[in-house]
Amino acid sequence: MKKIGFIAFLLVVFFGAAALSSSGYYLADRGLGVGVIFGSNTAFSVKDWVNKYDALQFDLGWDFLDGDIGIGAAYLIHNFDIIKVENNKVPLYFGIKGWVNIDSGAMVGIQVPLGIDWIFKTAPIDIFLQIEPGIEIFPKTLGAGNGGIGVRYWFR
Repeated sequence: MKKIGFIAFLLVVFFGAAALSSSGYYLADRGLGVGVIFGSNTAFSVKDWVNKYDALQFDLGWDFLDGDIGIGAAYLIHNFDIIKVENNKVPLYFGIKGWVNIDSGAMVGIQVPLGIDWIFKTAPIDIFLQIEPGIEIFPKTLGAGNGGIGVRYWFR
């Protein structure tokens, strides 16, 4: 319940600030985005656009059930042409992600992030939903999926 309240607070603050903005460009489609992902693993997330369509995403996450801490790095490719929404950008994206568990023994894996991102024209935030099917490759081979919903604030 605290997570939902925190997300609602962030949305009110960012949308309130967005009402003051009247610029003609999107405030979250460039620069550096910093935020959180709530899901099977909760994480801090940093995203940086490489170009108009591609981005790097880095996560530092923890699993409240197992107490594990992990880091991940992903290369994401966005498609802005599938979903068209007036005054917003809603790209679908996919990519490749490597991750390492740094807490309860060494574990290494690969995931395929698949998601949808809402980029608002007048707010310096994006909200995204992603799933990350994958596999643990060390020390043994196991399925290792993840997913969640997140929000990021964008710095220019």
